[in-house]
Amino acid sequence: MPDDYTKNTARATAAPCDELHLDHPPAGIKMERTYDGTTAITIRMFTPAAFGTLVFTLLWNGLTSLFVCIAISLTAEKFGWDKFLIFEIENAKTNAWWFVWLFMTPFIAVGIWTIRLAIFHFFGQYIIKISPTEGSVFKGIGSFGRTQRFSPKSVKPVKMPKFNDNNPGGQLVIQMNNGREIKFLAMFSEMRKTWLVFALNKLLNLGKGTTP
Repeated sequence: MPDDYTKNTARATAAPCDELHLDHPPAGIKMERTYDGTTAITIRMFTPAAFGTLVFTLLWNGLTSLFVCIAISLTAEKFGWDKFLIFEIENAKTNAWWFVWLFMTPFIAVGIWTIRLAIFHFFGQYIIKISPTEGSVFKGIGSFGRTQRFSPKSVKPVKMPKFNDNNPGGQLVIQMNNGREIKFLAMFSEMRKTWLVFALNKLLNLGKGTTP
């Protein structure tokens, strides 16, 4: 007999919208209702795809750290800071130390961004809260993160994301009537996206979920 995960997966990916149910979210999503009428949807970001992000992060920062060590050695040799000398670089043009740092700055910035992304994909979460008068989307790790608030009455019907010029990452989007958007990361599986589109439209009283 299929387990709950298998049944929820089939329900979210293949079944018509009418067969989806708020009380049967796919794996990694939890929904709770409070006494004051607020519904909270917690989405754990961890999926097997997070390991791909981790591998890319390790490779990028491993290569970047090699050149950072060279930059540190050039700087140390230029200013006579022997205790910071990592590599002995023969015939090095120490006057170029500033150029190496300038060249490496964008690579270091990307490395820091990939570390943050990898940590978020392993430990991060989204928490969507919807009440009759207010909605919010929290993105972060634990209690640290950013909360974006919106009025449930100002939200357009949520649609299944498509890859196009306006949405190159195929991200799930909550769009307001005034054009403001709240975007989610593109690493959601089709199963999660399908259920979230259904659940958001249902909770916001915007009709049925999936739109081709």
